[in-house]
Amino acid sequence: MNKLLITLVFSAVLLSAASLKVNSPFSVLESFAYETPLGRQMKIPKKTKLVIVAFEKDTGALVNEYLDTQSPFYLLKKNSIFIADIHKMPTIITTMFALPKLQKYKHLIYLHYGELLESTVPNKEAKVTLLYIEDEKIKEISYISTKEELKKAIEK
Repeated sequence: MNKLLITLVFSAVLLSAASLKVNSPFSVLESFAYETPLGRQMKIPKKTKLVIVAFEKDTGALVNEYLDTQSPFYLLKKNSIFIADIHKMPTIITTMFALPKLQKYKHLIYLHYGELLESTVPNKEAKVTLLYIEDEKIKEISYISTKEELKKAIEK
């Protein structure tokens, strides 16, 4: 009963929260549920310095194509994570096509199925959102649309 009440209160707070901005606390991102394509629950590591977020199929493909050319631990070594927000994808498509494809990638992908991430994390059509983290706060928000820009951001 207490867990349900806490969950409801926390959800109400998140619903009323404004979108992330520079100097927003990093902990907002930690409050969302993430899992791998294999269904394992994930938490964002405390040492994360860069969060890469894709909200569309094409931007997710861009990130996955680049990361697929790197070692499986590339993001981990760079204190970075990749979040794919797939809440708009129909469940049947997710189950039958997307998850089997995502499971083949060697890099770690944090999947988010809820609607709140998109309303909280700033995003632009056909762009990947980059959130730079420093001292547990969002220090910079930028948007990219090419693999070269992604590489530069991760290597920064």
